[in-house]
Amino acid sequence: MTPMLTLAAFAFMVQSATGAERAKSPADATVFIRLVGSVHADIEEYGVKQTADYDHVEIGTGSGFVISPYGYVLTNDHVVSGGEVVIGSGSKKGKLTLKVSKIEVCFPSEASVARGASSQCSEASVYTSDPALDLAVLFISAANLPYLALGDSDAVTAGQPVDALGYPFGRQLELGQATTAPDLVPEMSTTPGTISALRAGDAGERRFLQISSNVNPGNSGGPLVDREGFAVGVIRLKLASGAGIGFAIPVNQVKDFLESHGLDHLMPTRRLRLGPFQSLEGKALGLRLPEGLGDTSPFRARVETEAKSADVALRIDRVFSPFSPRQLEQALIGTPAFERVSTSASESQVSSKSGDGPLLLGHATGSSTDSNQEIRMDYAVLDLGAEKLVARYIGPAQQMAFNESILRDSLAGLEGLRLVTAELDPVEKIEWSTAAATDGQSRVPVPAGWVVEPGVPSPCPGLPRPSAAVAAFPAHDFTVALRAAVWSGGEFVPDQAASACSLRRGSLGAASYASRADWLGVSYSLEGAFIRVGSRQIVQLEVLAPEQKSIAARALLMAWMKKAAEQ
Repeated sequence: MTPMLTLAAFAFMVQSATGAERAKSPADATVFIRLVGSVHADIEEYGVKQTADYDHVEIGTGSGFVISPYGYVLTNDHVVSGGEVVIGSGSKKGKLTLKVSKIEVCFPSEASVARGASSQCSEASVYTSDPALDLAVLFISAANLPYLALGDSDAVTAGQPVDALGYPFGRQLELGQATTAPDLVPEMSTTPGTISALRAGDAGERRFLQISSNVNPGNSGGPLVDREGFAVGVIRLKLASGAGIGFAIPVNQVKDFLESHGLDHLMPTRRLRLGPFQSLEGKALGLRLPEGLGDTSPFRARVETEAKSADVALRIDRVFSPFSPRQLEQALIGTPAFERVSTSASESQVSSKSGDGPLLLGHATGSSTDSNQEIRMDYAVLDLGAEKLVARYIGPAQQMAFNESILRDSLAGLEGLRLVTAELDPVEKIEWSTAAATDGQSRVPVPAGWVVEPGVPSPCPGLPRPSAAVAAFPAHDFTVALRAAVWSGGEFVPDQAASACSLRRGSLGAASYASRADWLGVSYSLEGAFIRVGSRQIVQLEVLAPEQKSIAARALLMAWMKKAAEQ
């Protein structure tokens, strides 16, 4: 706040939103706050006391920013409150009593024109405030406001670049003058700097973000934003005796403040909290998941949560690959091997984990190739030797940024064990059982003790949709898969079906096929065959395995065909 009186030459330091969008630039949602009211001055000079009263004058200005498309503006409490100010020293001193009668929130001219507003300024009311935290929320009657999305102050680090936005010194040309030009809005300033220190409170929480930005009176209440445009703090004050040293209230304190005053439901994003550590024993991994999220994937080598519950989805793939974590990172953010996203920026670092291999942590921003929606991905690659866990949270950029520290803490705690622990059993030692296919009626022979999952063989052009399917993996080797499809009353010819699957014939006759593929540095062999079972059923049997296990996989396929034909 900048008091607007020649007597006070001092620096004060201390409803529909369906069409609204996050502001394209933080500047579009940063507002100029103007206070109109009255001043009562008690002045004493050389023992002589005088009083003076001023009405309908601009008594202060400050900064703020829109945090909700419903018309809510965040600022400091001291920006919009009145009170008393002591000025002068020695033989001349005085006390000013400021009384606020009107608060105006003014938008930059470009932002006002863009939303078709007739005036840059709107009258505001104080919705709620907390002098101890020095936070206040104003309300203006306006619809579809572009808002500044909140980031996560627990994720910021010392040395991180930030920008301080606001209106330093307000409108000094109008100091003490009557409010004759109410729509005159000064130019907003953007001051680059860095997080120079993280100041803790008595309880050890982050109480202030110390910044190197050159903030000044009038910047109070403005946003401190990271280089991705998310607010990580609210500018509060600067040191009078320290050049280039300012302080901001961490934005996570703002979230607590909003929740305590029942305003969290108005926010465009939802706050996540970590639950206890979950051990997914069947998948040989574990981590802390945000509350409300759980694994829904039926596949042993994959973890997946339901995105609808939080707008953020977790996916973890266990891969068999000689690639380094850095190479897998490039496959994740630079190719469609894992996700259909187009990334424009990323950063990462490798850390060591006790009892596990190296863990690479990073994040990338970009857009979905399907919807062009702005997305963000926070990811981890855990190196388990020949196996790697590729984990990532993915979702709308503002929801991810709002919960960045929660998602990073979750990924940082990722643990895993290897699933490939033994060689394939010799075919002659395999005992067979049967598993129900997806139709619940068909039974397909599978090796006893193998893990049964949903799955289908490779698609073959021209074939009708199978009536049932099933897949199975050895309990100690997820790299080998048996996949079967069943057609009841099949009307096609097995030899022709095999030709549709691959131009390359397999080693098991005219109704067999074979192919090869490379994925993440590993060559895989695929061999399959079609057989008739009974008079009206056709079964497709297929084995997928790394090239070095192809001989054992072929022998397994032969035994499988023999067992299936006996049904």
